[in-house]
Amino acid sequence: MKALSKMDNLDKGQLLCRLFPEELENLQQAVEKQCGHFLQNEQAFRTAWHRQAFVTAEFWYRLVQDAEKRIGRYKKELCRRPRWFADHFFDGYNALFTIYGLVEYADTADCNAQLKQAVHLLFGNEKLLSISSNG
Repeated sequence: MKALSKMDNLDKGQLLCRLFPEELENLQQAVEKQCGHFLQNEQAFRTAWHRQAFVTAEFWYRLVQDAEKRIGRYKKELCRRPRWFADHFFDGYNALFTIYGLVEYADTADCNAQLKQAVHLLFGNEKLLSISSNG
């Protein structure tokens, strides 16, 4: 196994999924919930988006739509196959949205305490973006 400092997001995602295969459905639901939140409040988020942000609203919403499509297409398979889950959600730019959703989920009472620690260890506990739908 690679040292944590040498792991990329895909490596970290694969490790998280292998350590917590029983949590894959909850992880998927956390990503799905974030998709719904962003899509339901899209106009408000786009209006409030800072032009100098690290990522553009257009780019972020492509990530949201991609995650939603993957869940819609592969919902049952993703929960049964840790490696596949990681490949779909932690590879490339898709990892940005997934990590955002997992850090948000880790801060809820619904998140398993050990999973929360693992998310914070692997991905940190700082929000990737500060986004508000109410201006």
